[in-house]
Amino acid sequence: MLPFRICTSLLIAVVCLSLGFVRAEDDPRSRTDIDKELAERLYRESQARQGCKVEICETARKKETEGGNIACKVVKTWPAIDLKEKILKGKLDWPWGNAQCEANLSLARELIIAAMAQPKFEAKVGKHQVQCHLEAKDGQDAQTVQFTIDPVVNFENGKAVKAALHWGEVSGSKAAKGALWSASAVDNTLNVLQGALLEQINEFFGPKCDAATSKH
Repeated sequence: MLPFRICTSLLIAVVCLSLGFVRAEDDPRSRTDIDKELAERLYRESQARQGCKVEICETARKKETEGGNIACKVVKTWPAIDLKEKILKGKLDWPWGNAQCEANLSLARELIIAAMAQPKFEAKVGKHQVQCHLEAKDGQDAQTVQFTIDPVVNFENGKAVKAALHWGEVSGSKAAKGALWSASAVDNTLNVLQGALLEQINEFFGPKCDAATSKH
């Protein structure tokens, strides 16, 4: 149960990362609970993701289809303290250090526009591969894990109301792979991550998307 709950919590964040649904963040360089080198890494990653976020939001708001698919490499690191306090919320231990995940995002502009404009729309996002590196901590071995998701999200009047992730192709280090395999198998059957994913998608396409487009 412990590995499943840890992995499930992390995967909520990983999925939103892999689809580009990354929340707006305060400048990490002002943080005092992490070291300066990590804070600079978080800042560089957030700046690199901004262009992708703006492109998705401009497509959603302006309904422009020119330019082909939106494609960008998305990288995000979660400090161990955030995984403990913001994702696991102190209820469970996190046995590793910082976690960094990356994915090559590809979204069809027509799909984004239809999701925002049509009364009802089933968005088949397409298969994406995600890779994560979990840093070593307290003598624990570093872990790597890779997997694919093939999400389908149903929208009604511009709001996500149903989602399924369709996990597959899990590989990586033994401990992380075992936890992920258990979590993904349960989610494929029971869709336990749906609520958290819907919340992230709707927040992304809400006022923060308007704010992102108003600056460009």
